[in-house]
Amino acid sequence: MYSLKIFCNMSGLTSLQFMRCFHKGIQSARGAAVLNVETKKCVRNPNKSSPLTHLPDYSFMDGRVTPFGANQKKRIVQQRAIAQQIVTLSKEVDFAVERHKRQKAEAEESKRKLLAEKLIPKGHLLLKKK
Repeated sequence: MYSLKIFCNMSGLTSLQFMRCFHKGIQSARGAAVLNVETKKCVRNPNKSSPLTHLPDYSFMDGRVTPFGANQKKRIVQQRAIAQQIVTLSKEVDFAVERHKRQKAEAEESKRKLLAEKLIPKGHLLLKKK
């Protein structure tokens, strides 16, 4: 524990910052916690999305397509599911907007009809219309 604190103090981190980041479980390859000093937060995992994770591990000399890796295939399936969900939810939002617009128009029409039925001409105005 003492050597880790010395390493952290040498890199510009205080032991309190080290302990704050250490409990989150994010560590570098050397075993010391990685901390962004400006924001006081642990830095983002660089392996989450990068060309190394999205591109194939190797390529054939004759130009054949390389097969997907296991994690790459899983990521593609997840992204397709997310895209499908986005399309479904956007269709639901469009349907809700159209339905609300239609209901508003129907309410306005029924209100106009009700007023037209209530306000009928009387007396000499009724005779003039005919």
